[in-house]
Amino acid sequence: MLHQQCWCWGQDIRRHQGNLLLEFGFVRVRPPEGMGGSTRYTLRLSTAELRLWGFGICYLEPQRGAIYVNRYCFVPRWVPDGMDLDAVWQDSQMSGLHRPATQRQIRGSRRLLQSLLRWIAGYERWVENTCGASYRGATLAAWTRTAIPAARMAIEWDLLARHVEEPPP
Repeated sequence: MLHQQCWCWGQDIRRHQGNLLLEFGFVRVRPPEGMGGSTRYTLRLSTAELRLWGFGICYLEPQRGAIYVNRYCFVPRWVPDGMDLDAVWQDSQMSGLHRPATQRQIRGSRRLLQSLLRWIAGYERWVENTCGASYRGATLAAWTRTAIPAARMAIEWDLLARHVEEPPP
């Protein structure tokens, strides 16, 4: 599902009428001159921050911590405190991250994952309201790997968020 979502975000960036991620409020930062990698889109919310690259997404809340989820491997990885996310441009820079290990990390990662999934669902609802119901369908018509029909994307992200286990006490 995240692979499909990342592909959709890529199409939202290339939209003929303008970049939807920028319209939503993301800030775009390209890799430094001479450095290969993926452009980063950052969105600052009131209590959280998202970092989006072509290879995955990072969701962080200062009080809970941060997780990274790779586009192709939907396993949340714990982002250690102090990691400089502004310096990340390539998937290989995130490859050393581990699954949450401590009780605090496990609790935090599950809550962060639920929040991230709900945010994605909200973004998809915003896309439908902004661009019309046919936009996402047309977007997905150009991709042969569609896993979730356009009309169900927000619903499925919300359902997935509800299936994330509640953190242990």
